[in-house]
Amino acid sequence: MQKVISIEHLKILANRENGDFVQFYLLLAGGLAKSGKRISYRPTDEKHWLIINEIDDSYQKLLDRNLSKRTLIVEAIEKGAFYLSDIS
Repeated sequence: MQKVISIEHLKILANRENGDFVQFYLLLAGGLAKSGKRISYRPTDEKHWLIINEIDDSYQKLLDRNLSKRTLIVEAIEKGAFYLSDIS
C-alpha cells in the first residue's frame, strides 16, 4: 500500500504509456471503509483525468483544473487518505 503524497505524485502514478487505468482508493470514516477509483492521467495539452468510480461505475473525464472541484481526490490526498492499490 503506497500513500499518494501530492497531485504531482498522483500524476506520475496514474500516467501509463499504454493508457491503462490504475487502481487507487480513498479511505472513508477514518479508515472504516474505502472507495475504489480507477484513474488514468493523460498529460496531453489539456491534461485529462479519466476516472471510474467503482462504487457506482460512474465515469468522469476532467481537465486538470477541475479535479479538486468535481472530486474528493485532492482533499483525500491532503488528508493522507488516498492510496495506490496493491492490485494495480
